[in-house]
Amino acid sequence: MINFFEQYPQYWSDWTTRLLQGAVVTAEVSLSAFALALVLGALLVWALKSPFATLRRLAQGFVQAMRAVPLLALLLTLYFALPSAGLTLSGAVAGALGLGLQGSAYIAEILRGGLDAIHRGQREAALASGLTPWQTLRWVVLPQAVRALLPPLLNAYVAILKDSSLCALIATNELMLAARAIASESFLPMHIFLLVGLFYFAIAFPLSLLSRLLEQRLSRGRRSLRG
Repeated sequence: MINFFEQYPQYWSDWTTRLLQGAVVTAEVSLSAFALALVLGALLVWALKSPFATLRRLAQGFVQAMRAVPLLALLLTLYFALPSAGLTLSGAVAGALGLGLQGSAYIAEILRGGLDAIHRGQREAALASGLTPWQTLRWVVLPQAVRALLPPLLNAYVAILKDSSLCALIATNELMLAARAIASESFLPMHIFLLVGLFYFAIAFPLSLLSRLLEQRLSRGRRSLRG
């Protein structure tokens, strides 16, 4: 065990520099994917609540398809199949697009659940008091929905962050691809992937902890309001 850890001081500077560069790319891809998923998820919720049956069916079909297709298959299709149709994407763009498309299906369900949790009577009371539908959404529904949405949205981002490791398979120079390159050069895969696991833990654990704390605090706030 001691001999195992003796390797780290020798290579620490080079390894951490390259892994930090990969971690920056991981953060860029995951944040871009989450932003795309949030926008598409909001559009999907709008479509799912549309009075037009065709639009609702299309949105439902998209959500079901994205939840059923394996993420790796989606990433490989975007990166390798689209060039034959005349559209070539870099690994980072294809990764962010694939993560965002699949993530939007899950975020749509989160957003819909948060909005549906608001009692209809509050909307009706706001409309009866003279507010427009947009004002009702902005001033009555959204402030309450955000309290319920923040913890699951943070969890959704953590899931996207961890899934971004699959982007290494489409030549995205993120954290996992950097780790594989170092491992092949140093012939110390256990050392490298243990370090990479710590990198992911250092990024994801604080976010998961924040989500749990938010959920507990907001739950106490709701209980005190009921009391």
